[in-house]
Amino acid sequence: MQGLIRIPGAPASNFDTGPGLTMVDLINTGDETSGYSEILALEILFTHSALGQSYEAYVADADAK
Repeated sequence: MQGLIRIPGAPASNFDTGPGLTMVDLINTGDETSGYSEILALEILFTHSALGQSYEAYVADADAK
């Protein structure tokens, strides 16, 4: 499975799952001075997939304990 993943307002990143499971980390650009943007939407565009492939998207909170 191949494609692009993007947070609106940020550049797109390529992903390629290859033959196994791939995790794509999205970096929230910003810093402690200017702050971090709240991510409200995520765009995933598949450009190539095999019949029967599936995907799952999870949200991980870096601040969660």
